[in-house]
Amino acid sequence: MASGLSRGAYSGRETKLYYNSGTHAVPAWTEIPRGKNIQVNDGPALSEIEFHGASSTGNIPGYDKFSGSYEYVRKRGTDAVYAALKSARRNKNIVVLRHLNQDISVSGADGWDAPVLLGESASTANGGEGVMETFPFGKADAFDSNGDSVEVEDVVIA
Repeated sequence: MASGLSRGAYSGRETKLYYNSGTHAVPAWTEIPRGKNIQVNDGPALSEIEFHGASSTGNIPGYDKFSGSYEYVRKRGTDAVYAALKSARRNKNIVVLRHLNQDISVSGADGWDAPVLLGESASTANGGEGVMETFPFGKADAFDSNGDSVEVEDVVIA
C-alpha cells in the first residue's frame, strides 16, 4: 500500500443533506438521512442570441437561478423527517436546506445553505425497490426578521 497519498474525490453517499428545524436566528440542523440523488442547478440562465451577419449564435447570461431536487426513501411507520418535509410542502413554507460534503460535525465540511420552496413531488413504488418520493425545490423569495434578503450561501463548517 502506498503511503503519502490521499483521496481526491468523494462519493455522493458521503454527502449529507439537512434542513433547518429551528429558526433563522437559531438554526437546528436536522439530517435528512434517507435523502439521495441530490441534484442542483445553479447559475445564470443562458439566452441564445442570433443576429444578421453572424455565422454562429452566442449566449448571454440572464438571471441567476438555484433549483434542484432530491429523492427521499420512505420508511415504514413514523417518519418525523418525511412528515416535516411533506408539511412544509403542503403549507408552502420555506425550508432552509444545507448540503455538505461530509457530516456537519466535521470541521472544514463545505457545501451550501439555501432557502427553498418544495414543489410538486412524485412518488414511485417499483417492485422490490424502496418507495421513493422526489422533492423538487427552487430558491424562495426569503427575508429575515430584519427585512434582509436571505440568499443561497456557500458554507464552511468552522
